Amino acid sequence: MPGIAQWIVLIAAPALAAQTAETIRIARIRAKAQVNLSGLPNYTCTQTIERSQRRAKTRRFQLVDTIRLEVALVGGKELFAWPGQAKFDDRELREMVGGTIGNGNFALHARSVFLSSAPTYEYEGEREVDGRKLYRYHYRVPRFRSSYLLRSGKMEGVAGYHGTFDADAATLDLVRLEVVAEDIPPHLPIAAARDEMYYARVPIGGGDYLLPQSSVLTLTDLDGTESRNRVTFAGCRQYGIESTIRFDDPPPGEAAPPPPAVEVDLPEGLMLETTLETAVSLQPPVIGAPFEARLVRDAKVKGKTWVPRGAVARGRILSQQRFYQRMETLVLRLELADLEFPGAHAEIRALPEEIFAMAAASGRAGVGKQGIIYVYGPRRDLATGTRITWRVVAKNKEEGRQTQ
Repeated sequence: MPGIAQWIVLIAAPALAAQTAETIRIARIRAKAQVNLSGLPNYTCTQTIERSQRRAKTRRFQLVDTIRLEVALVGGKELFAWPGQAKFDDRELREMVGGTIGNGNFALHARSVFLSSAPTYEYEGEREVDGRKLYRYHYRVPRFRSSYLLRSGKMEGVAGYHGTFDADAATLDLVRLEVVAEDIPPHLPIAAARDEMYYARVPIGGGDYLLPQSSVLTLTDLDGTESRNRVTFAGCRQYGIESTIRFDDPPPGEAAPPPPAVEVDLPEGLMLETTLETAVSLQPPVIGAPFEARLVRDAKVKGKTWVPRGAVARGRILSQQRFYQRMETLVLRLELADLEFPGAHAEIRALPEEIFAMAAASGRAGVGKQGIIYVYGPRRDLATGTRITWRVVAKNKEEGRQTQ
């Protein structure tokens, strides 16, 4: 009997050693991820999302639109803003952008997988990608321990999730993270959801941090329609506010800085007659893309001039949807966000009231309810010189954070 016991111990020892090595390795990978995620400064990047769709797996994806945003990680929370916007919105991304959209790929998914005790892990072995040795692990988070929220329209529900991730064998840096929804609540019209993120080190504020570089989100409806978002991040930088205060007079020969512009609150209902200074591309539009217009006459109410002729107005594309019936029709939402004129600035929300004097011969356009522009025919842009009248409406109530 002693001989048999020793034989069992000798056979079990290599397996126990391998198991111990894998346990130590995953602990080190998690520790490395925790150091990186916990040590991240507040930062912001430019996020570009290409949205496409196909009706069946046998068909090719068709591009729907492109969205460009500023996304920030501040205090562990993802915040979003349009390019050039002075503040980040506290609104969720789905409130800013309609259609299929998702968030979490900036940092939240990685935090859920590596900073919580919810996942279980299983080692899947080594592999080599582009000459780089990687460790692959499978993980799983059951629904009762999950905070993965799926939404479709006004319906939402928590799903479980699983997936794989790859870590660099030399540095233990995270290289790739996959998130696949499971146990999706039956009241949601979602058959499948999958997000895959890729990471690389980026210098920010004197440090070197592991950040997402790109991701691909795919959602499948119950009828088999697939919606795909290809996301890239660029221009990442530290988020913060820097200011220099001077109390002394400027040196001789140096001009004093101009006084800061006075912020002006414009009355609701004020009409702004403008011509486009930059063309608005429609093939396809980039959601969030900025444009400029210039006032062609003073904006007045009861004889009082609120905004002088020549003031510069800046706006952005909010959404678009294209239909093909008797005639190709583009449903377009534009918005003016601010005005600048000598000594003054105004943050506004103005919607189109009328569009005319189209600068190109093909196609026509009109304005419907809630400031929606309908463009008929195969137009490629609203050209420079297109004349649009805007109405100032109530601004959104949400308070935001200043962008940097």
